[in-house]
Order: sequence, then C-alpha cells, then structure tokens
Amino acid sequence: MVYSASFHCWLTGAYIDFVGNVTATSFNPTSDRNAKENFAPVNPRDVLDKVAALPITRWNFKNDADTVHLGPLAQDFHAAFGLGPDDKHIPTVDADGVALAAIQGLNQKLEERARTLEEQLKRRDRENEELKARLEALERLVRKESP
Repeated sequence: MVYSASFHCWLTGAYIDFVGNVTATSFNPTSDRNAKENFAPVNPRDVLDKVAALPITRWNFKNDADTVHLGPLAQDFHAAFGLGPDDKHIPTVDADGVALAAIQGLNQKLEERARTLEEQLKRRDRENEELKARLEALERLVRKESP
C-alpha cells in the first residue's frame, strides 16, 4: 500500500505527525538561543566515533517498496546519542546537530594529523640537513686523501 499525495495530520501538544510525503521549500526548526536551556558542552570526537559506529543501511518503508532510502534506524540513533523524544523518530534538528558535531570532530582529527605530519616532516628535514652536512664532510676528507 502506498499513501497518496494526501496526508493525515494529528496535532498533539507541540508535535504534528504527517503520514505521507510532505514537500516544502524549507523547514525551519526554532534554534533561537532564547528558546533553549540546559546547555552542555559536546565532545566532537566522541560524536564522530559514534557516527562512525552507527549502522547505516539502505531500506524502504513497508508501505512504499518502490522508494529506497539510506540512513540509520531511529533505535540505533537513539541508543548512540540519546536524543529526541523517543527511539522511533530522528528529529532533523538532532540529525543536523550530530552531523555538525561529527564534522567538527573530523576537522579536529584532520588538524591533529596535519600537525603530526608537519612535525615529522620538520624532523626529517633536520635529519636530512645533518646527513647532508656529514656527507659533505666525508666527501671533503676523501678528496684530501685522494692523490
């Protein structure tokens, strides 16, 4: 069974549940600092590790076998991050936040790796300069001793 272009809407508290496809030019979840509280820091590397471990699969909804999707299951997402109202949904605001934190974690990881490689390169440059100086000294000795 595939849902038609129409949709059913239930308004419960602050949530509206749609059954079927909803098309819009954009969705604008409130993100105003003044609407939020209980701020806590996040470790982007931890978020990145959880995203990396999160099972991502191709799947379709039981009522729409013709449309294939890609992504995590709400139960896995909720188990990994503990976000949202339940383990049956992935709110876009939480998926966005997780994606942005994971990007920050990846950036931190790349910057750390770049610093490590830069340090290794500088150390090898110094070693090469020392070896070059030693080689030049040996070549001078060989030239002096050659008839």
